[in-house]
Amino acid sequence: MSLKMETGEIMDIEEMKKELERELGPKLYLHSLGTMEEAERLASFYGCDIKKARIAGLLHDCGKAQCKDNLKHAKKSADLAGAKYGVEDESILNAILYHTTGRVNMTLLEKIIFIADKIEPARHYEGVEEIRKEAYKNIDAAIIKSLESTIEYVRSRNMVLDMESVNTLNYLKEGK
Repeated sequence: MSLKMETGEIMDIEEMKKELERELGPKLYLHSLGTMEEAERLASFYGCDIKKARIAGLLHDCGKAQCKDNLKHAKKSADLAGAKYGVEDESILNAILYHTTGRVNMTLLEKIIFIADKIEPARHYEGVEEIRKEAYKNIDAAIIKSLESTIEYVRSRNMVLDMESVNTLNYLKEGK
C-alpha cells in the first residue's frame, strides 16, 4: 500500500520500514515490526482491513524516540505518521493515537492495534500468554485483561495513570 506524502511522493510500507530502521533503535524497530505482524494476524482473524492494520502497527511508535514523555508518544506518533509518512486515513491515525490508552467505543482497527502492541512476540511480562490466547477468542476480553494489568502496574509504582485507560476499561466491562 502506498500513501501520498506532503512532498507529493509516495511512500510504501517497505520505504516506511527503511526509514523507521534509521530513526528508531533496534529494540523499538523490532517491536514495531512485531506489532505490525501481530496486527496483520489479528486483522485477518477478525476480518479487518489488513493493509491498514499493517501500516498502523508499523507506525504506532514512530514518534516514541522523539518524545521524552511516554504518556504523549502516541499523539507524537500519530502526528508524525501524517506529516512524515503521508498517512491521511483517519482510521489509521486514530488507531495509532489510541494504542496506549484505548478509548470509549473503539473501532475494530483501534482494538487490533491496541492489543497487537501488548502481545507482539517480543513482549514478555506476567500474564502476556493469557492475553495472547484471549486476543484470538474475544478481543474485548483481551483488552480488559491488558488494561487491568497495566492499571495495576501503574498504581503499584505510583506512576501517572491516564484516565482514558480507566474510562476504556469501564466502558468495555459494561459491555457497550
